[in-house]
This record gives sequence, C-alpha cells and structure tokens, in this order.
Amino acid sequence: MKRIKPKIIFAIVGLTTGLLNTISIAQACSVCITGASDPTADAFNWSVFFLMAAPYSVVASIAGWLFYTHRRSTAKRAQSEAAPALVHLSLNPEENGR
Repeated sequence: MKRIKPKIIFAIVGLTTGLLNTISIAQACSVCITGASDPTADAFNWSVFFLMAAPYSVVASIAGWLFYTHRRSTAKRAQSEAAPALVHLSLNPEENGR
C-alpha cells in the first residue's frame, strides 16, 4: 500500500482551513451578524456572562463553606475551653490543702 506524503496531507489541511475561513461560513459573533440591539445578541451576551460566572460561583461557595466551618470550629473550641471542669483533680499536695 502506498504511503501518503506529509506535504500532501499538509496541503489538504491548509486548503480545508482556508475554505472554512471564508466570510460566508465563519461568522465572528452574534453582534457582527445581527447587530447590537437584536435579541440574539442579547442572548449571546447573557450566555457568555453565565459561562464566565459559573467557575467563580463554585470557587466562592467552596471558600464560603471553608470559612463557615472554620468559624464554627473556633466557636466550639472556645466554648469547650470556657466551660468549667466538673471535677477538679489536684495532683500537687500543696494545692490540695491537706
């Protein structure tokens, strides 16, 4: 079986890319196609906004959860340290009072 030369493959890929980059096929964005006041352009802009906001909201929710658990554990630790001991055990005889 004959092997295809890399130059021929490069030429085919180059021609295909050149044909796909014509103005009638490749359209830049919804504003370029329809204009700035079209509902399609507005929908495109809102979709870009939500796609950009999604990672930030995920990271913010994880950071908020970490902050909440840290504050809660600090409050529980402070509460447990502030509680008086139920039984005072003294190992030092001078403190014992005997």
